[in-house]
Amino acid sequence: MKNKQPSWFAVYTKPRQEQIALENLERQGFHCFLPMAINPYQRRSEKKLRIEPLFPRYLFLNAIADQQSLGPVRSTRGVATLVRFGKELARMPEMVIRAIDQRCDPQTGLIKLDPVPVEPGDKVKVFDGPLAGLKGIFKERKGENRALLLAKLLGTESTIEVDALLLKKAI
Repeated sequence: MKNKQPSWFAVYTKPRQEQIALENLERQGFHCFLPMAINPYQRRSEKKLRIEPLFPRYLFLNAIADQQSLGPVRSTRGVATLVRFGKELARMPEMVIRAIDQRCDPQTGLIKLDPVPVEPGDKVKVFDGPLAGLKGIFKERKGENRALLLAKLLGTESTIEVDALLLKKAI
């Protein structure tokens, strides 16, 4: 019994070649999805927003494997390989792709990343950036992407402003 429904497959690209792989796969007639987002970790001093893949080195390809040969995908410029689990190609559930697509901003086409929901008084930890590992108490939001923490720094309690996208709840 042949599968007549298209499936989403994960494509692993060469480093920083997601866009090249996307263009070349689409040129071959494949329907692809490369979710993009504004890099939340860029320095405040950077003037231009860096737009990067939501999943670095991955994009998704929609095809009916029984009807459309996926052999050329591996040799496509920018592609490293198709993701597999053993001998089986990794299939992404349609609902996962749809959920990602629904987070796309209609004007920009970019995925909106939201900070982890925290309330004043919650214990939090900075998980990336120059303050990675710092634990503190969440005080308040300061704008859309900034947060104030009460943390012990250099032996004294201080209020520190950090990127809200770099916070996670601490245990």
